[in-house]
Amino acid sequence: MARKVVGLDIDHFSIRAAEVIRKGRTKVVTKLGSIPLPEGAIVDGKILNVQGVTLALERLLVEQGISANSAILGLRSSWITVKTHRLPNMGKRELDKALEFEVPELVSFPVQNPEDVSYDYFINWQTDTELEIVLVACPRQYLTPYIEAIKASGLSLEVIDLPALGWADLITGEARRAFVEISEEQTTIQVAFNGSFKVLRVVPVGTGHFREGIMEAFECGPEEAKNLCMHRNLDYLLIEGQGNKRVIRATVQQFVGSVLQTLDFVRAQERATKFSTMLDEVILLGDLADLTGLTAMLEEEVDLPVRSLKQIEDLQVDFDFLRPGRFSRYGSALALGLRGVDK
Repeated sequence: MARKVVGLDIDHFSIRAAEVIRKGRTKVVTKLGSIPLPEGAIVDGKILNVQGVTLALERLLVEQGISANSAILGLRSSWITVKTHRLPNMGKRELDKALEFEVPELVSFPVQNPEDVSYDYFINWQTDTELEIVLVACPRQYLTPYIEAIKASGLSLEVIDLPALGWADLITGEARRAFVEISEEQTTIQVAFNGSFKVLRVVPVGTGHFREGIMEAFECGPEEAKNLCMHRNLDYLLIEGQGNKRVIRATVQQFVGSVLQTLDFVRAQERATKFSTMLDEVILLGDLADLTGLTAMLEEEVDLPVRSLKQIEDLQVDFDFLRPGRFSRYGSALALGLRGVDK
């Protein structure tokens, strides 16, 4: 029997959906779509308007003709903790019990009651004497409005996940890759060596900051800034325009600097002499991944091959339609959908 799910990638600006179906070993994307959210519906990853999010999701499902009943929800926010933690080697039952006591001390937010923390983990590596887990945790109260919105839309919520942890599974074949996603409010950088998690870093610079810089440089409004991002290249955005270019240039510098700092952190951990001795390539996802000139600029800075998701042909999924022009922005929704059919 075919299994069909929809991956839902929600940030404060929009909902992106990828419907994926599995028949045997074949995984096919049948629908891709997005819809904006009402202004102020989500702030800092927290839903302030459950009804607004629900109505937007219902409209997205109808407009795109999505028929899947099961959903995999992806979240990204500063209040989500992602951390590696080493313990003595032990069985799953003992590990679960140990984490009940250790998780409140590991998270990056205050904990009044251990039951207030929602968390999950996976084993990153294991030896005869030691193991390392990757812990993902967040305050349970922030999840409740998302669960309410998904259920109110008529979908059955199966999993809440961190999209970044599924990016490596999008591409066939193992490799040492760094993934960089530019979403509306932040940039997420995740490094994985042949499926083994190395680091995840979230930086507060995103597409919204790029647009603000363009608005100042070109003395224009939000819609024109959005069109400039879609139809002009990076050099044009940095050089042309009659206004002040301070913000757009500072944003680009912060973005590039954050990638370099993260890769340098991993380089030091791996005791590598340069990035190319520890990594095979960098993959760009998100709203600005297909901005002409961005991959070339980053490639020059990191001295590594850089590709946007749109440029990758060897994906783990097939498509029953032509990929949209701004395909890379659906990377997280695709990873979530793929996670759903692989369950």
